[in-house]
Amino acid sequence: MKAFTQVFMAHYRQFMRDRAALFFTFIFPIMFILIFGWVFRNPGTEIFKIGIVDQGSPHSAGFITQGLDSVVVKGEKSFKIKTGELANQLQLLRDGDLDAVIVIPESMDSSLNLNQPADLQLYYDPSTTVNQQILVPILHQVIDGINLSLPGNVRFISMEEQSIQSHDLRYIDYLLPGILGMQLMFTGIFGGLPIIQQRQAHIIKRLGGTPLRRSTLVFGELVFRMILVLLTAVLIILVGRLVFDVQMVGNWLVLCGMVILGTLVFTCLGYLVAAFVKTEEAANPLLNIITFPMMFLSGTFFEVNNMPSYIEPVVKMLPLTYLSDALRQIMVDGSPLYSMTTDIGVMLVWTVVSLAITIRFFRWD
Repeated sequence: MKAFTQVFMAHYRQFMRDRAALFFTFIFPIMFILIFGWVFRNPGTEIFKIGIVDQGSPHSAGFITQGLDSVVVKGEKSFKIKTGELANQLQLLRDGDLDAVIVIPESMDSSLNLNQPADLQLYYDPSTTVNQQILVPILHQVIDGINLSLPGNVRFISMEEQSIQSHDLRYIDYLLPGILGMQLMFTGIFGGLPIIQQRQAHIIKRLGGTPLRRSTLVFGELVFRMILVLLTAVLIILVGRLVFDVQMVGNWLVLCGMVILGTLVFTCLGYLVAAFVKTEEAANPLLNIITFPMMFLSGTFFEVNNMPSYIEPVVKMLPLTYLSDALRQIMVDGSPLYSMTTDIGVMLVWTVVSLAITIRFFRWD
């Protein structure tokens, strides 16, 4: 029994001294529960913004508006309607200010009076999974309800779906750029860990006695990270293309530039952590606390539009949000959350601020 107790206590002490094991055993699952529980604790009622373009009689638009207004969830209308010209409405849809645009044809009123079928045009963005999986089926049900209210219960009105994307996007098309962004984040931020390890082991101090410049040490590490992430990016894109037929539609040089910028942002964040954390044991949990919430709140796996509005300020602060958005625009022509200029600008600000604080507080020993 004594031997058993000694073995048990030895494993207990070894486990308690391993900060990473403690983190992934106890803190990591709690983080999952808290993050998802907090984000989705009160999802509220989804309200869709619909643009209506009436090219015919106003009487026809009244049918559609009345049908949309009849959809009420928890005492709140599910659709917010905005009328206007086709070009303006489509631009609002591309900018993400509308969820769909319904175009009523000029001949609709006369077709219904003659008991002839009339086709509505529904423009939407299929890269937004909420629109594809929830909004479009609801709109079809609304049209079915309008048909049932017409004399004879005949299906006169139908709706033809039109994508504003040049090609159809699937979930894997949305996911792949997010995975690439997530990998850049991990590779970059954890790049600060070797510096902490070398400093803790006094390797950097001993290297200080050699002709090797510290700038050369950092530059060598940075170039190694760049090559590593470029190879990772190629591997991710290759697997996506060969296994899931994900087509890369953007410019390869622009993609390389964005990959390098993303790596630079998160490498600077990794060095920022290295400036304040002295030991590897303290660094591992901190790096995980930084990276895992960012991974789930930046639109890597699901659209940030699905999150409650009160969490939006947090999402807008995270650099991974802008990197994933930019990669999605370049790789699969996904609908932008922000303009490319905004994405690049925010990442540059993160880079400069992180680097400036690191230079101010970093110590080699």
